[in-house]
Amino acid sequence: MTSTVSTRELPRGGSAGAPAPTSATGAATPAPKSAKRSYLHHLDLIRATTFALVIFVHVLTQTADEVNSIGVTSTGLLLHFTRNTFFALTGFVLTYQYYGREDFTTWSFWRRRIKLVAYPYVIFTAVYFVVKILIPQGRLSQGTKDLGGYLWGGVTGSSSFRDFPATVSGDLAEFGRNLAWGLGGGGFHMYFLFVMVQVYLLFPLLLWLLQATKGFHAVVLTSSLALQVLITVTITHWLPGSDPWWHHYATFIPYQFFLVYGAVAAIHRDAIARALTGPNKAYLLSGLGVALLGTGAYAMFEFLRRVSAKAADAAPGQAPAPSTSSGPFEPTLLPFLIVAIACLYAVALTWGTRWRARTPRFARFVSFASNRSFGVFLVHVLVLFFVLGMNWHGEGSWIMRTIPQPFGTATVYALTLVGSILLVELLRRLPGSVYTTGRPRLPLPKLGRRASAAPSTAAPAA
Repeated sequence: MTSTVSTRELPRGGSAGAPAPTSATGAATPAPKSAKRSYLHHLDLIRATTFALVIFVHVLTQTADEVNSIGVTSTGLLLHFTRNTFFALTGFVLTYQYYGREDFTTWSFWRRRIKLVAYPYVIFTAVYFVVKILIPQGRLSQGTKDLGGYLWGGVTGSSSFRDFPATVSGDLAEFGRNLAWGLGGGGFHMYFLFVMVQVYLLFPLLLWLLQATKGFHAVVLTSSLALQVLITVTITHWLPGSDPWWHHYATFIPYQFFLVYGAVAAIHRDAIARALTGPNKAYLLSGLGVALLGTGAYAMFEFLRRVSAKAADAAPGQAPAPSTSSGPFEPTLLPFLIVAIACLYAVALTWGTRWRARTPRFARFVSFASNRSFGVFLVHVLVLFFVLGMNWHGEGSWIMRTIPQPFGTATVYALTLVGSILLVELLRRLPGSVYTTGRPRLPLPKLGRRASAAPSTAAPAA
C-alpha cells in the first residue's frame, strides 16, 4: 500500500540513489530541520508494482476457484507478500520523512496523517456497504421507505422517537460493526486502511524507539523478527473461537515486523544502496535471487505438505479445501515474505539508479501509476464488482461464461484496471478529492478549442 503515504511531499529532483550524509555505522545521519530530502523515485516503482499485483490477486480469486484450485491457491499464497510490502513501504516512507526531524510533534503528525486514511475508510466502507450489501439484498429500498415513513410521521405527529424503524437501526448497527473491525462493508480490502490508522497512531512511538536505539537497530530488527515468528505461530496453531481473535488480520500486530523492517531500511538506505550498486552487486543480487527461489520453494513445499496431511487425516471425499492451508500468516511463509520484499526493493533501486534516466516513457508511466495507486486501490473492488455483473464471485458471470480461461481472468483484470483509473481520474477532479483518492484535486479540462498562443512581449521574470 504500496502504502497510503507517499513521497509526494518530498521535493522532486533528487536522484533515487543519491547518498545522504551517513554516520560511521552506515546509517543516514538525521537531517536537520531545514534539510530537504530528495525524492526517492524507486519507491514509485515499488508502489505501482505492489498495487498492480494486489489487484491481480483480487481479480484472480474472484474469477477462478480460489477454494479448491491448487494453482490459484498457491499463487495467492505467494502473493500475500504484497500486503506486507504495503506496511514495509509505509514504515520506510514515514521514517524517511520524519527520522531526525527537530520539528516533529506527535499531535501535528496525527492531525495531518490520520485524516488521509480515516476519511476514505469511512466513505468507502459506506459505499461498499450500500452497493454490495444493501442494494443487492433489497434492504436499501426497504430502509429508505421505512425511514421516510418515520420522518413523515414525525412531521404529522403520528410517530415518536421510540418508533424509529428497526430495519434502519439494524442496518446502522451492521455498518458500525463493519467500521469497528475493518470489515469494509463488502469491500474486503478496506481492512488495510483500518490498520493504517493504527499504524499512524503508533508511529511516533516507533520513531522514538529508533532514535533512542541508534547504533542498535540490528537488535531492534532481530527482536521484532522473533516476535513476528511468535505471532505467526500463535495465529496459525492456536486459534480461539472468540470473535475478536478472528479479526487479527485487521490489527497492526501481524504486520509489526514489516513496519520495523521498512523503517530500519530507511535509516540505513545509503548503506543498502552502496551494497546493491557497489562492486559486489552481482553477487548480492544473485544471492537475493537464489534466496527468493529457495524460500518460495520452501513455502510451496510446506503448503503442499499441509494439503496432503489434511487429506490423509480426513474421511474419504471429505478432505479440506486447499485454501485452508494457504493462510497469509503461516510461519513457513515468513522467510519468503522477507526475501521477496528485499528483492522488489533491489530491483526498484537498480532501475532508479541505472535505468530510469534511460527509460523516460516508462518513468512517466511509473510516476503516473504511483500517483493514482491509492485511489485505484480504494475503488478497484467496486469496479470489479460491476465488471462481474454485480456478482460477489465472478465464476458464474456472463463475461466468465463467454471468455475461456485464462483469457477471462486477463480480460477482467484489464477492464478493472482501466475502469479504476477512469473512475479515479473523475474523482480527482471533483470536490473532496483528497478524501476519496488521497490526492489533491486536479483542475477540470478546458472545453472548446484551445486558443493559439500569441507571442509574448512581457519581460521574463527575474
